[in-house]
Amino acid sequence: MKKAFILSSLAVLSLASLASCGGRDTSKVIAVCASESPHALILNNAVKPLLEEKGYRLEVTVLDWTLQNDAVLNGDYDANYFQHRPYLQQYETNKDNYSETYTYTKVFPTALVHYEPLRIYAGKAKAADFEKNKKTATYEICSDSSNEIRALELLKVNGVIDSYEVDESGTPLNENGTVKGHENIHLIDEAMLSAHLEDYDYGALPCNTALTANLTADDTLPVEDSSVAELRANVIAANVESYKKDEVYKAKIDALTEAILDESVASYIKSTWNGVIATYPKSLL
Repeated sequence: MKKAFILSSLAVLSLASLASCGGRDTSKVIAVCASESPHALILNNAVKPLLEEKGYRLEVTVLDWTLQNDAVLNGDYDANYFQHRPYLQQYETNKDNYSETYTYTKVFPTALVHYEPLRIYAGKAKAADFEKNKKTATYEICSDSSNEIRALELLKVNGVIDSYEVDESGTPLNENGTVKGHENIHLIDEAMLSAHLEDYDYGALPCNTALTANLTADDTLPVEDSSVAELRANVIAANVESYKKDEVYKAKIDALTEAILDESVASYIKSTWNGVIATYPKSLL
């Protein structure tokens, strides 16, 4: 009788656990929000089969990149895949002052996966005219401070500008929708960069933005140097507190991290995007 009571109690607890998760056991489901391309494609086409072999089901949701860190912090998703570490630290601190030794308190990176170089794309001007017109040409660049710095550094290295001003936190100074001191460099929301490219001579676009718009890179135009690959490599990011305190959650994130660093994922990235997107696999756990 006592044994039957114990078994019955365990069954009730098991049902209660399932009910609390919407009627299904989520211990083997890994929910990841991601940008559409290349992130969601990599997850669905290369990572999902590897996780299935480990007994996990990967569920990928394409989500606006501005919502993804909050979504992981709030527990709506187990992890996200869309950003590099400078952007993640900016989310955590609201300052653009990246540090290799920074201790993450909200959402933390578990692995470097791939690198998306920022490059110049031709708008209403011709790629062949870049060198002779580069100082007087008009440019659009991304308005978030992380990508703005990347674009300004690219323009500086290639002789478009000599310098730019920043405030005490290292954020570029802007005025009237342009970079301070450079009225020909216009700040555009990332979601609108591709649509407005033809309004400017050239645009300095993040790789993911260009891929989403099916833009073709021109190797005669400047591209970000590979020396910043580790800094700008896109990461898998997870919830700090859940990883510390929840063993089931930790097992999910460890499995996801191991899978996305598999050599077959790097091979998929290389073959699918012909080297435009570079692999940079490295565990941060």
